Amino acid sequence: MKRKAFNFAEVMITMTVIGVVAALTMPGVVALYHEKEYVAQLEKSLSQFEQAMQNIMFRYECTDIDCTGVFDSTSSDNAWNNKFEEEMRKSIRIIKIAKTGTAMMPTIKSKYLKPRDTFLTTNSDWRSTSGFKFMTPDGVMYLVEPKGCIPVAHQYISTINNLCAEVLIDVNSERRPNQYGRDIFKFIVGQNGHLYPLYGRDYAKAFSGNTSGSNYWRNNKELCAGDGILNDAPENVSGDGCAARIMEESWQMNY
Repeated sequence: MKRKAFNFAEVMITMTVIGVVAALTMPGVVALYHEKEYVAQLEKSLSQFEQAMQNIMFRYECTDIDCTGVFDSTSSDNAWNNKFEEEMRKSIRIIKIAKTGTAMMPTIKSKYLKPRDTFLTTNSDWRSTSGFKFMTPDGVMYLVEPKGCIPVAHQYISTINNLCAEVLIDVNSERRPNQYGRDIFKFIVGQNGHLYPLYGRDYAKAFSGNTSGSNYWRNNKELCAGDGILNDAPENVSGDGCAARIMEESWQMNY
């Protein structure tokens, strides 16, 4: 009795087709996986930092972060760094720090969102020697610069009344892509200890009085591609408004 089976040529053709399909689809699958990873780590990082702020306010029996003095920009850099480190270590496990005057990762060059290989020309973020920089065991790096909890321009129409600090978060430390809008995100600390993304609704209302101007990411495509995707965005996109877009679009990296 004769049995039917695939011959060697047919098997090889099938394997070749499978290989071609895999080669075409794998980059997209890998990119989607990384995007979800970045977003999940960003959400975790925000929660970790905000919890530390709430703990500080609880210890000082304060209803706002200004009352604690942890973002007092009038003190010397050395005094502020020491105070902030002391307070943060009570709430977060820190494995590495770089105080004002020292860079965190001097060899890292961060990139803008678009063009993808356009690097920042200044010694920003982890090459910067300003602010207090620290790393947690999960590989997240934070750069914190105190702003003295100064009142914002339109404090009564936004949940942000005071600008207490600026915070930069890299969700996977020195690992690539080291790119704004992918694994690096910008925030400010409000008087309530919450982190607000740059160029989000609350930010735009606090600094411009409305969400109709260029201080809102939807209206300024150079912040995070507007409502569209990166391919259709202008030639230069900073990525500075991408944290706001991610959070306002139900924690999705839709660009």
